[in-house]
Amino acid sequence: MSEAEPRVSEMPRLYNVFDMPKLTSVRSTTTLRSKVNLKKILEGIPRTRKVKTSNKEIVKFELSRGTYLLLFPSHYIEVHAPDEGSVREVLLAFRDELFKSGLIK
Repeated sequence: MSEAEPRVSEMPRLYNVFDMPKLTSVRSTTTLRSKVNLKKILEGIPRTRKVKTSNKEIVKFELSRGTYLLLFPSHYIEVHAPDEGSVREVLLAFRDELFKSGLIK
């Protein structure tokens, strides 16, 4: 090791350089096991709307501002929420709406 390179042991700790990061948003992914038609979801569930992204029409289920679920045609799901507890709330609310509308059993 040359004289110009600082030693790793002399490097300051991460949180001596930065403040502790605050978690402002969580994004999680999953898949929908049931094969449900996206058109039926749009017609049967009141809090859904069609969104076009990357030339794909996807379903957006919004629980509240900043807390929503995106359902892609491949049944891939992205959940965006402020914290981990809200991710669960979105999934529960979407499941309940699917069940109420008779799309899952």
